[in-house]
Amino acid sequence: MIYQKHIPQEELFAAQLELLMQHGRVATISSNMVGVLAVVLLFWTFADIPYLLLWSAGVLIMLLARSLYMSNALVERSYLSKPRRVYWNLIIGSAVTGLVWSSAYIFAAQYVPPTLQYVFILLIVIITAISVGVTVIIREFFIVYLFTALWPIAWYCLVNYWEQPYNMLLGLLLLAVCALFVVVCNWIYMSFRNMISLNWEREAMSRELGDLTGSLRDRNRQLQDARRQLTDLANVDELTGLGNRRLVNKVLQEEINRARRAGTEVSVILIDVDYFKNYNDTYGHPAGDAVLQQLADLMQRATSRAGEVVARYGGEEFILILPGANRYSAKRTADRLKELVLEERITHEASSVADIITVSQGIATVVPDSEMQPSDVIDLADAALYSAKDAGRNAIAVASPD
Repeated sequence: MIYQKHIPQEELFAAQLELLMQHGRVATISSNMVGVLAVVLLFWTFADIPYLLLWSAGVLIMLLARSLYMSNALVERSYLSKPRRVYWNLIIGSAVTGLVWSSAYIFAAQYVPPTLQYVFILLIVIITAISVGVTVIIREFFIVYLFTALWPIAWYCLVNYWEQPYNMLLGLLLLAVCALFVVVCNWIYMSFRNMISLNWEREAMSRELGDLTGSLRDRNRQLQDARRQLTDLANVDELTGLGNRRLVNKVLQEEINRARRAGTEVSVILIDVDYFKNYNDTYGHPAGDAVLQQLADLMQRATSRAGEVVARYGGEEFILILPGANRYSAKRTADRLKELVLEERITHEASSVADIITVSQGIATVVPDSEMQPSDVIDLADAALYSAKDAGRNAIAVASPD
């Protein structure tokens, strides 16, 4: 088990898209539909009725199309598989909706009395205000709507200030409203992000703690049995207190048999300390032994699931056996171990990689067949380990699934 402190950015982005479509869809579409109905009633005696009804029908079709797209994206979960495409489609829909309102006002301003113009502007501002509470989950979604709905109207009023007595004041007021909405939008947006991140971290911690509690109970029982067996069979490495090669072969055979019956995966990580011979030559074997003991502790910290085994395979080589772990889970464990080793900053001035101790790791993940033996899995991990060394060491290589 490896606990992630913060939500990954791609998961946060997908969560924002999901939340926007779940909660923003009904509110924004409904407010815009009400706005269309209000426009029809407002301009019924001033506009050409067929054109007014045609405009309202077109806007309603556009709004329904947006709502249907969001519903399909939620059902198909495309915000997870294609988040950027969903994001840009939502942005385009928001821009089109904003342009519908600004162009409608600019057109109507040439034919209706000033009083109705002011009421129309107030209606657009109200729709925008309703949208700010639910659409700023994706900040750009609201910003695009704001600057396509209110911004053009503000500049239209300023450019045509002589046509109506209050156009100059109205334009300046709308620019100020836009600025206010931007500030409020940013504040609400950050609040939403913090809320999503906090909820994710709490849920992740709860899941991890639940798994850890169950694993610890099983692990305590297994450790008691394993301790007796290791004592009886002399399977403990004296220097590090880890299992030795004999234990590795026994445990790996058992896990292969179990995975073969269940049709599950087994992962093995083979680890080598980079330029360890140079370390012994420079600092002496007692210092080298102390490093191996320190690394053994770090490897035990990197693994915590029940049944996972850390062993010294020989010399400066270690091995991790991860039952039920797929290649991605094994890679996360290897990354965690690499971080722990680098954070320890054990001085190694004789290394050609860095001035601290580093390790190379080779990962092999298999679904065992009837003929697979422990040596076959270790050979795969060993080949991956050599690839990591060839890549410059302090690296992680994963054996090909083939």
